Amino acid sequence: MLNRFFLISMTVFIPFIASAQIIETPHIADVVDLVEDDAWVLVDFDNTLFQAKQALGHAGWFYDEVDLGMQKGLGHEEAVREAYVHWVKVQKFCSVQPLEEDFIPFLTKLQNRGIVVLGLTLRQPMVADSTMRQVDSLGLDFLKTAPVQEDFDIPAKSHAIYLKGALFASDYNKKSEIFETFLSMTNQMPKKIFFIDDKRKNVEELEQMAAKLGIEYIGVYYTAIEKADPVYFRDLAAFQYKMLEKILSNEAAMHLMEKGIE
Repeated sequence: MLNRFFLISMTVFIPFIASAQIIETPHIADVVDLVEDDAWVLVDFDNTLFQAKQALGHAGWFYDEVDLGMQKGLGHEEAVREAYVHWVKVQKFCSVQPLEEDFIPFLTKLQNRGIVVLGLTLRQPMVADSTMRQVDSLGLDFLKTAPVQEDFDIPAKSHAIYLKGALFASDYNKKSEIFETFLSMTNQMPKKIFFIDDKRKNVEELEQMAAKLGIEYIGVYYTAIEKADPVYFRDLAAFQYKMLEKILSNEAAMHLMEKGIE
């Protein structure tokens, strides 16, 4: 009898350990069949959902601007703040494109199945409107299956918001922490999470959050940017910045530079 009681007690008190896996791939087609109907799909923006069509406004340009600031002696957070002054201006004009042609149709098909698809980006709220304009240009509407329709602020170390079905976590917060706060604020608890991001660190941090909450998890470390034809070139971005009111295509900028126009 004692042994039987012990077995029952063990059954009661052993916590549920949710399954989790991380997949690295440059092709979204490799993971299409892994998304189940009861999953929430979270997708990063820069170098995942899209990249800039031209050098100026590309994520690579932003990272370079931050690095240049740090080379001048700025701390990382200060360098990010300084780079954002230019980033905000540029995103108002910046056009974007998917890294793979089948990425947006993949997300749209999931929405047609009624699956929740949410944006999750480290972009700051100050570029949220410009960013959602870019998302709209791709023919994607996160609100179609978003679990919450209203926009709201998310309390965090640095200002974060939920806007039109996308979480803008800000560079100074962790995506995992902002998403966990979002779940708490909205009283939501997905059974499964399917997260796509071009930074393995973000994928791993969300895996830890999912494990803590007992949520099944598949993380996709999406490396398509490494296989894509290069768009960002520092000299082109610098030249395009001079024409900020109308961003030049790479081809147009190269043509003018070859003509000696400064």
